[in-house]
Amino acid sequence: MDELERIQQRYRERDASQALTGFWTLRNPLVLHLSQERERAVLHAFSRAHLDLHGLQWLDVGCGRGVEFPNYLRWGAEVDHLVGVDLMHHRLLAAREATGVALAQASGSQLPFADASFDIVSQNVVFSSIVDAGVRTAVAAEMLRVLRPGGQVLWYDAARTRGNDPHFQAVSRDEVERLFPAVDWHWQRLTTDLGVIRRVHAAFGERAMRLFDLTGLMKTHLLGLGTKRGDAA
Repeated sequence: MDELERIQQRYRERDASQALTGFWTLRNPLVLHLSQERERAVLHAFSRAHLDLHGLQWLDVGCGRGVEFPNYLRWGAEVDHLVGVDLMHHRLLAAREATGVALAQASGSQLPFADASFDIVSQNVVFSSIVDAGVRTAVAAEMLRVLRPGGQVLWYDAARTRGNDPHFQAVSRDEVERLFPAVDWHWQRLTTDLGVIRRVHAAFGERAMRLFDLTGLMKTHLLGLGTKRGDAA
């Protein structure tokens, strides 16, 4: 089984798990809290970069069921300028039913778009699902290829993990910067360790989760907004 087949098999198993699909919903106060923290951080990053999304061409790599599309549209992206790609046909069908976003079934390592086609290319917890170093390198190279010089990479993924899932491999900041050598990054640490924030919520409630975030402790993920240098090929 090659890497792409492994990824597809893993996501079929995940999608069939009622425990996982039932947990990762905004009706869960833990998930809502983590989502709101990330949204605030993204909007802050856009503001700091003076980034106006109006009219920008946006590609989401590994879009899955399109659960991020409402966020992108709320942040200012336009549906006619947003494109999603994913390996999984059944996930794209779900995204098509829920959104009006253009979709393509493709691997991130072979994107079906011309060079410099997009102003923003994003990935949301995709690279941590790729354990093969060669495939990670290929996906990063393709993301850079289709991004215009001066365009933005929006990155959110796990930078560390305490688990031992062989299908999940955290991606350090150093590795991201090696994978995207033509990008100048601004980073934020996000997302309190899920086991920790679950215990905080169980013991002290929702307000305590927000207070714990202020400590900056036990953060597992990185949010990055990076600019592709204008002289990059």
